[in-house]
Amino acid sequence: MADPVPPPSELPAPYASPWGRLGQALRAVLASLRLKLRELWRRNGEGDLSVPGFWPQGLAPLFWPLLLAALLALLLALLLALAGQARRGMSHRGARPDLGPAVPVVAPAPPMAPSAVPSGDLPAPTPSAPPPGPAPAPVADAAAVAEPEPPPVLELDPLLALLAEDDPDHLIASAHPKPAEGRLVLTMAPAYAGLAPASRGRWAERWQQRSLALGYERLELVDSRQRLLARSALVGSGMILLDPGT
Repeated sequence: MADPVPPPSELPAPYASPWGRLGQALRAVLASLRLKLRELWRRNGEGDLSVPGFWPQGLAPLFWPLLLAALLALLLALLLALAGQARRGMSHRGARPDLGPAVPVVAPAPPMAPSAVPSGDLPAPTPSAPPPGPAPAPVADAAAVAEPEPPPVLELDPLLALLAEDDPDHLIASAHPKPAEGRLVLTMAPAYAGLAPASRGRWAERWQQRSLALGYERLELVDSRQRLLARSALVGSGMILLDPGT
């Protein structure tokens, strides 16, 4: 009797890693490219590759290497130009305008009392005859006349021209930018202290938005005695109102 045929094996087919197959395929592709490049180099050295009609036939092996070198040089020049433009754009965006220190400008003087009117505005007496009427009052009596108290001197600087749209009530007396610290200090007029807390908070947040647009990350509001009235919140956004007595 013939030997019985063994049953087929139930074991699965041998496992082959797809990464191993990919590596073999890549090696085959690289070997094919290397052979193709060697063939092109040989044909170029023999002058077998086609060249334009204007190119001398004796210099045919130099045409394609020179063309490849020119294309690589052009690509490198384009990359360097793009990198230079990117650096200049970053430097322009990072620059912060320096508005300089505050320039004090004296506000218009109040109306002068009759005793302070310049003598040039009065009719000068003729030198031949003394002016009629009673004798002039003593200088001490003229100085005793109470004059209205002049308003506080306002310190204006170029920033106030930018903040004028957000300060229709003229509550800001002066502005002191500190670009190196990214901080803007605004000195408030006395009228600001008379506002309600809710109104002061609205004005402070409005000026904070304006200072951020001008490039200042921190805003501080102080009174004429340099006491802190409000400042930017250290965490989050908005302004924190402070009591000058604390």
